[in-house]
Amino acid sequence: MSLTSLRAIQLFPVALLLLQPAFGQQSGASSQPATPVNQPSAATAPSLPTAPAAIPSQVASPVTQLPNPSGRSGLTPQQSNGPVYVSGRVMTDDGHPLPSRVMIESVCDGQAHAEGYTDGKGDFGVRIGAKDNGIIQDASVSSSSDDYANGPPNLFAPACEYPTGDVDTSKPITLVYPTCVIRAKLSGYWSDTIGVSNRSALDDPNVGTLVLHKVGQVDGRVVSAASQAAPKNARAAFEKGQKALKKNEQADARQDFEEATKIYPAYATAWLELGRLSTNRGDLDGALKSYQAAVHADPKFVGPYLSLSAIELVKKQWTQLAETTGALLLLDAYDYPQAYYMNAMANFNLHNFDAAEKSARQAEKLDTQGRYPGTWVLLESILASRHAFPEAAEQLRQYLKFAPTAPDAPVMRAQLSQLEALSVTAAKASPAP
Repeated sequence: MSLTSLRAIQLFPVALLLLQPAFGQQSGASSQPATPVNQPSAATAPSLPTAPAAIPSQVASPVTQLPNPSGRSGLTPQQSNGPVYVSGRVMTDDGHPLPSRVMIESVCDGQAHAEGYTDGKGDFGVRIGAKDNGIIQDASVSSSSDDYANGPPNLFAPACEYPTGDVDTSKPITLVYPTCVIRAKLSGYWSDTIGVSNRSALDDPNVGTLVLHKVGQVDGRVVSAASQAAPKNARAAFEKGQKALKKNEQADARQDFEEATKIYPAYATAWLELGRLSTNRGDLDGALKSYQAAVHADPKFVGPYLSLSAIELVKKQWTQLAETTGALLLLDAYDYPQAYYMNAMANFNLHNFDAAEKSARQAEKLDTQGRYPGTWVLLESILASRHAFPEAAEQLRQYLKFAPTAPDAPVMRAQLSQLEALSVTAAKASPAP
C-alpha cells in the first residue's frame, strides 16, 4: 500500500521561520553531544513503504505562498500611526519574588513581539508598536523586515506591522488590531494576558498586573547570564554593533560583534548575532559555528539551540537535530512547540517512529495557535504507516481546517478521501463484535 502522504512532507516552513535573521539577536548550538529525547530502538519501529525526504528540494529558495489561517488578505492594524506606552507590574500567583527580570511581549493576532523587560521589582513600562525598541527578540518571534519572513508572507508575517516615518503628534495615537494583548514571558511559567487593542495615547498607561503561574521546573534561560557578565568594553562593542544593525550596516555590525567576542569569548549573545548575520547572507556553515560557540559560552541560553536546530533541519542533519532539540527540551520542556516539532522530524527520518510520534503529540499540545501545521501531516504519515486510517484521516482534517487554501490543499483533500475509503474498507473487514 502506498499513500500519497508518504511523499516529501512539507515541513520546511519552520526552518524558514527560525532562520529569520532579525528574529532577535540570539542563536547557537551545542559543542558537546546532547542527550536525544525519546529515542527507542529503530529495530522496534514500524517500517514505512517509502522513507520520505522530510524537506523538499525547494527549501533553498524561500516559498512565496503559505496557508493563511485567518482567511484575510492582510493582518495589518486598521490604524497605527505610532507606538503607545503602557505600564504595569508582573507578579507570581504565590507571591514569591520573581527569579529574574521578565520579558514583556505583545501578541497581536497570534504573532508575538518582545517589547521590554521588568525592573528588579517586577514593574514595567513598554512602548507597543515601536519598531526599533532595542529588545533582542526570542527565536520564535518573526519580523516582517526579515528576508526569510518575506518569503512566506501570509502565515508567518507578523500581524502587528510597526509604523515607520514621522508620527503625527497632533492626533491621539491609537493602535487598532483584531486581537492584541500583552503578556509576561518567563521560562517555566504561563502568563495571564491583558488586552491592549484600541488603546489611545490619551488612555491611562497603567494596564494593571500580569500574573505568572508556575508550570514546572525549567533550567533554560531566554536571557544569557554569561552575556550579562560581559566587561564594559565588550558591552560597548556589542552595543555599537546593535546600532550598526539598526542602520543595516551589516559589515560594520559584524566587526563590532567579532570585537566583542574577542574581548569576552563567553559573550553568547554576540556569538548569536554573528550567527544571524551569517544566516542572513546564506553562510549556514559560518552560522553553525557561531551558534555552537554561543551554546558553548552559555549552555543554558535557549535561543541558540533554536537557530542551530533550524539549520540542522535545512541540512537534513537528523542525528544532530535530535541531539540539539533533545538538549533544548531538557532545558525547557514547556515553552517551545517548535523544538518538539523538529525533534519529531529528526526521529521520523531516523526511523525512530515511536519517538517521533511522542514529540509530535507534544508539539500539537503546546502549539495552541497552529503555527506549525506540518505536525498534523507528520502524524498522518506515522499513523497511516500503521494502518490507523481513521486517526490518520483526522490529522489531515485538522490540517485542512487550519489551512484550507494551502498550496498542497488539493493534494491533501484527495489524500483524505483515500484515507476515508481505506477506513471504510478496514471497518468492513473487521469481525463484528
